[in-house]
Amino acid sequence: MQIEVPLPSERVVPPTPFTITGIDFDGPVNIECLKPRDTTYIALFTCATTRALHIELVSDLTTDKFLLALQRFVGRRGLPNTIYTDNATTSLTTNKELILLWQTLSSAKTQQYYVQNA
Repeated sequence: MQIEVPLPSERVVPPTPFTITGIDFDGPVNIECLKPRDTTYIALFTCATTRALHIELVSDLTTDKFLLALQRFVGRRGLPNTIYTDNATTSLTTNKELILLWQTLSSAKTQQYYVQNA
């Protein structure tokens, strides 16, 4: 009689959707809203494990608009562990801004301020 080895937990427990996410942009897309024609873009968030899609409309390809779309995505789907993007200008600029934000929040001076004023 053979004894079976238990499977690793990664193969038995399904991961939460959008734990690993890919982001890409599509457009411009013309939509009719208040103005006769508004140009927008589509931010497409793809789950790497379930292949589910989350679609956000953004008015332009600036970093600010992308961060707002990312904030809406995280509010609805949760914070991903890993995000993959192409090397578009919006992605690179957003990465630089998020690195700067993280450095500011994790600096000793900021940490000390919050310890004293919490």
